[in-house]
Amino acid sequence: MIIDLSTRDTNAFVKQISTASLGDHSYIVVVEDEAVAIDIQRDLDRFEAVLEGIDADLKAVFETHIHNDYVSGGKRFAAEHDSMYMLPANTGATYDHTPMSDGDALGVGGWVIRAMHTPGHTHNHTSYVLESPGGPVAIFSGGSMLVGAVGRSDLLGPDDTEILLEGQYESAHRIANTLPDPSIVAPTHGAGSFCSASDVADTTSTVGLEKLRNPALIAPSLEAFALSQVMGYKQFPVYYKHMGPSNLLPLGEPPTAELRLITSLDQVDGVPIIDVRPFVEYAAGHLPGSLSFPVSTDDAVYMGWTLPWDSPVLLVGTKPEVEEIRTHLMRIGWDTIVGRIEPETLDILADGDLLTMDVVTFADLPDDLDGIVDVRDPVEHLSGVIPGSRLGHLVDVATDPEAFSGSDVLVHCQSGYRAAVAAGFIEATGANVTVIYDDLPNYRGQLTAPGM
Repeated sequence: MIIDLSTRDTNAFVKQISTASLGDHSYIVVVEDEAVAIDIQRDLDRFEAVLEGIDADLKAVFETHIHNDYVSGGKRFAAEHDSMYMLPANTGATYDHTPMSDGDALGVGGWVIRAMHTPGHTHNHTSYVLESPGGPVAIFSGGSMLVGAVGRSDLLGPDDTEILLEGQYESAHRIANTLPDPSIVAPTHGAGSFCSASDVADTTSTVGLEKLRNPALIAPSLEAFALSQVMGYKQFPVYYKHMGPSNLLPLGEPPTAELRLITSLDQVDGVPIIDVRPFVEYAAGHLPGSLSFPVSTDDAVYMGWTLPWDSPVLLVGTKPEVEEIRTHLMRIGWDTIVGRIEPETLDILADGDLLTMDVVTFADLPDDLDGIVDVRDPVEHLSGVIPGSRLGHLVDVATDPEAFSGSDVLVHCQSGYRAAVAAGFIEATGANVTVIYDDLPNYRGQLTAPGM
């Protein structure tokens, strides 16, 4: 998406580059013949393509915070363009960078990018206000003010949550009280990011609109805001704990060599096998012990959440499927893919002993269901569960699949993806697993409160 900010005298625009697999957005801001970049992911080709299409020099690369949900490509992007690398002050980063304290500014094409310290998502979180000679026109708010939400304040742990919630509340009010209503709000985190509690699909907003709907601005008090935030927090991926250290010690260029084609499982003995084909293809025939993580915007998130971090993995899928998931994994710093299996060779590799799995919809099932496992988040369970369900977050199933096993197991989630992932873990215990690959609203019975 391009946001035109031009005035009568100045050509200015913002290119928003979205990363669906993370629910995040990056930005390249262009004012006349100079540009800056904000919150850049590790796969730089997308951002290089934007620069190649404009007549502007990259002056600096900014980070709003030391990211919890992805490995930044900002430092490498800055180095390749001989640009400055700007971090919030006091992050503890020991590599070469320019720290940005509250009020620090950098000129860009006759306008100014000014740092605004907005703690709340992290302690050092800093937003960047783009100012024309006439005043502020946009704020790149990272994980501070989002679209109809604010960034989560619990990612650093319970000892920090209370003070960060207070900071997030005050930061949102500072933005609202400082910037004019027409100012564009351009956050990094959006719907689909576990750093956000928002389900709003829009990727940008305005300060004026946020005054009408942002929970930090419409809450009657700090206490009410904090309570509403904590009540809505879902569990977040355990791999987040690896992102901060990776960003304080930046990873180098990701591997680009073509993956080795595996023709015998003896070549990769003991390596986890991850099947990235559509789930119906996995269900129709898959290698014993393999797990299903179909290519989607969620694949790397749930791999990083349920598998030993950065462990070597072998991928099953077509070359385009494997390359897509490889990119998603690279964005979170997972580079240890040892090879690829072509789907048409599966039967030969398994010596004709492929496993199958039943796939059904709610319409295929009787009203009385037995042996059902619900792998949604506990916050989702509060909205209602199928009577008699065993409840367990997907990560609980991956950690202890025996606890959710049985002779015949039905697995479901909200729409089917997490159920498909959980099924592979449960099947490995020897259970006969059926996946309800369907939207929960299609359930014909009456949902009940958990525990009833």
